[in-house]
Amino acid sequence: MIMILQGRLLEGRVEDSLKGIGLSLRRLGLLGHLRHDPGISFSALARRAGIKVQSLHPIIDALVSDGYVATVGSGGQGRAAVIELTDRGVKVLERATQLIEGYDHEVFAEDEWKDLGTALTRLGEALQRDRMTSSAGTTAPAAPPVTGRPSRG
Repeated sequence: MIMILQGRLLEGRVEDSLKGIGLSLRRLGLLGHLRHDPGISFSALARRAGIKVQSLHPIIDALVSDGYVATVGSGGQGRAAVIELTDRGVKVLERATQLIEGYDHEVFAEDEWKDLGTALTRLGEALQRDRMTSSAGTTAPAAPPVTGRPSRG
């Protein structure tokens, strides 16, 4: 429960920071997906974001209006329109990354928070490796057993 409450508190602070540059966590995530996979289709982006295509369209329309993304192709006659980052989108994504890195440094700079930040970074890296391994068509390795914990039995 502590992690959930602290996570919500930190999420709220990051959301407030992102609002200052016209983004939200959802928009930031979408821009990140677009940077990672340029030219992705609406349906693939919606799957990655865990939302329906119908819910994605208004968000993309807003990102187009803000000049952060552009759609390429009409999507007609069986061809899917694709979404690409614009130069302005790349710049706002870089600015958001700087904000979050600064925030991470501030929050996770000392004491137990530093230990937590290190552990979360390592966990995130391990999860990313597992995702990459899984998407490459191979089976991800099993998590190593937890060692060094006293028995309660």
